Amino acid sequence: MARSLNPRLGESRTARTLTWLPLIALAIFVLTPQLSSLTYAFFRTDGTFTTDGLTGLADSGAIVAPLIRSLLIAALTSLVLIGTLVPAVVAVHLWAPRLRSLLSILCTLPLVIPAIAIAAGMTTVLRGLASNGRGSLGMEINLLLQAENLPLVLVGTYVILCLPFTYRSIDAGLSSLDLRTLHEASASLGAGLRTTLARVVVPNIRGSVMFSAFYAFALSIGEYTIAATLSINTLPVYLNTLSDANFRGSITLSVLLNLTTWLLLATATISASRFDRRGLGDAAAPAAPAAAPQKETQPA
Repeated sequence: MARSLNPRLGESRTARTLTWLPLIALAIFVLTPQLSSLTYAFFRTDGTFTTDGLTGLADSGAIVAPLIRSLLIAALTSLVLIGTLVPAVVAVHLWAPRLRSLLSILCTLPLVIPAIAIAAGMTTVLRGLASNGRGSLGMEINLLLQAENLPLVLVGTYVILCLPFTYRSIDAGLSSLDLRTLHEASASLGAGLRTTLARVVVPNIRGSVMFSAFYAFALSIGEYTIAATLSINTLPVYLNTLSDANFRGSITLSVLLNLTTWLLLATATISASRFDRRGLGDAAAPAAPAAAPQKETQPA
């Protein structure tokens, strides 16, 4: 009996080994460049630890403006994305369910349109606005969209780039709710649509909202192609120009930016799963039984 089971045991071990091989290969493919960059950034050729790259960045002070600009763009992108996508998907679920397929197609389009094509289209639009001449409404809009401290053109573009993944997350979260019943119950208690969204809908899909916010922040702070095409000096663009003067500093900044992006994506995934499990646990928890009323004793 034991001999007959040994071949099956060997086959199961072989199957497990073959299952792990693609994951190991992917980990080697992803981690090898990162570890090499990390070694070059913080270690000299003799193996001693160094922070010359970070010191050079801090001494120059040129990183401050691109860093602040990228953080503002990323934060505003997250706010605009959540503030527009959640009400739009809720409205479609409640009052226009036939438009769900159309909204899904529109939100998926950025996946099939290259980022450079989006940047080229934005450049054409901005040139068309600026062609009206100084003092015109088009020129004023152009200057507003390309303001040096906070270029709103990048905020709108990054919101569009985030739609394919964040829409799926928000839509899946809303599909797991009895949204119409929640809305009707909230309206019967006198709550308006804004209150219903803030206090009823968003807390029930907080996992999806957290994932969307962190994903939008990570994409915005690490995007290069569109910012470079529009000649906006964000942190990734500054990183590219820094390589000519301080190569070790550029590698150090690149490693830190990659680690920050990975940390944000990991936080988004963990937060989404943790909040979703908590929401399911709260929904499945039985209500506490009401205390039995005590009989009043009448004095003799």
